[in-house]
Amino acid sequence: MAKLIELQTSPRRVTILSALLCAAVSLQVSDSKASPSTKPEHIRGTIQSVDREALTVATSAGTVRVLLAPSTPVTRVVRSDRAKITDGSFLGITSVTNPDGSQRAVEVHVFPEAMRGTGEGSYGWDWPGDSRGNKMTNGTAVASKMTNGTASRSKMTNGTVTAQASGSSLTLQYKSDTAGGSQTITIPPGIPVVALEPGQSADLQPGVHVFVIATRSSEGVLTADRVLAGKDGAVPPM
Repeated sequence: MAKLIELQTSPRRVTILSALLCAAVSLQVSDSKASPSTKPEHIRGTIQSVDREALTVATSAGTVRVLLAPSTPVTRVVRSDRAKITDGSFLGITSVTNPDGSQRAVEVHVFPEAMRGTGEGSYGWDWPGDSRGNKMTNGTAVASKMTNGTASRSKMTNGTVTAQASGSSLTLQYKSDTAGGSQTITIPPGIPVVALEPGQSADLQPGVHVFVIATRSSEGVLTADRVLAGKDGAVPPM
């Protein structure tokens, strides 16, 4: 079994203004800061059709049409594994809360270097596997400990790996806008591990699994702020 790690916060950094960076900012931060009228919506499903102006996405609740702009960023989601979680890597983790208050990961995504330090903190998240509340947390890994339990709530966590140790959990320390904090998260075997990389509009094809961050107008029209598209059948797990 691959070794696990503990996350410790690092100072916020000015990073390259790239499509990936924009995707990370929206993915990690916008939910906690947007006003109710502009709060982005998360659309999870499979592309049914695509044209220059819009995606039609088949979701568990039905078909959704989302407008696209020529500048809409696309991020590619590729399958990865725990071997990619190495010292110095920057991670994102969706986790659920156990009855004892501890956290259990349901997915891990590995950010590219351009996203390092983006969206550090712990945020509410709408992971579809749990309807009672979810969070996203960002931070940096430094050590590990054992934590087990049954999930009942969830959150998201991101951070940078600075050390590895044996065990089945990791602790993320992070710095938000107002204060720092930490979150210990159990990493069960078999959960999805993916990596994010720059994508392009050609990645948006019928049958591709997507996670779309979109804004709804006062008329009810959805416009994509950015799209995360699975490669080779990968399903964005966040």
